Amino acid sequence: MERIQIILFLVLGQLAVGGTALLALPSLSTVGLSFYRTNGIVFGITFLLGYFIGGPTGSTDLLHPFFIFLFLFAITLFIYNLRLWFRHPYSSAMLLWAASLLGVVSFFFIPSYIGQDISILRHLWLFLYFVVSSLLLGSGVLAMLLGHSYLTDPTLSIVPLHQLSRLFMGLVFLEGGLVIIHLIMAAPSSDILDALLLRTFEGLYLWIRLAIGIIGPMILAPMILATVRERSTMSATGLLYVAMLMVIIGALFSHFFLLVNPNLI
Repeated sequence: MERIQIILFLVLGQLAVGGTALLALPSLSTVGLSFYRTNGIVFGITFLLGYFIGGPTGSTDLLHPFFIFLFLFAITLFIYNLRLWFRHPYSSAMLLWAASLLGVVSFFFIPSYIGQDISILRHLWLFLYFVVSSLLLGSGVLAMLLGHSYLTDPTLSIVPLHQLSRLFMGLVFLEGGLVIIHLIMAAPSSDILDALLLRTFEGLYLWIRLAIGIIGPMILAPMILATVRERSTMSATGLLYVAMLMVIIGALFSHFFLLVNPNLI
């Protein structure tokens, strides 16, 4: 159970950080103040939910740099949310950037938090992977929530949804590329070959991760962008729901491998 809790905490934490970072996109200013207020609260609650599910279990965890930077992220996001009720969001844009930076820095300390002693190259790859995965989760949820705004106000500019859809597609393919590069680099390992050939039970999880978490969103992402270009926002929102479910499943399996067998991430 503890492993599942850590996995959920990492995924929800990434979603909160990635979504917070993308709230700073200039094109979102056309949507209105209520959009910022709603999403600021959503990402704050997402982080708190992950924290209560799989947060620190003792003073040692609390003093770890991973949690120190996450706490600073949460505090900055809380201050940002407070300011939204008194001033225009652009007066608080620096708080968004500060919170995002603190959250991203926390990713660098994930390997040491989960007790992995890895090479510098592997550490940097994991850091890049966590950043990309975080932005992917954030862009999908943000685009999904934005899609609902067009149901109540069809006159909204399509630009922000189009930008988020393009970003989502680019991040889907970037994450897929990172996973493929990692598998190629780790291919000499017997774990990789046995898993790809389904000689082990972990191989089933790996193929679920690849088929649902990588290939599925790669197929849906261009379809989402095409429907947005046609201004079929309801269809795009529905596709985003399916794509985000796939991305979240992929992230859960990816983090499972991170804790069990990092070669298969």
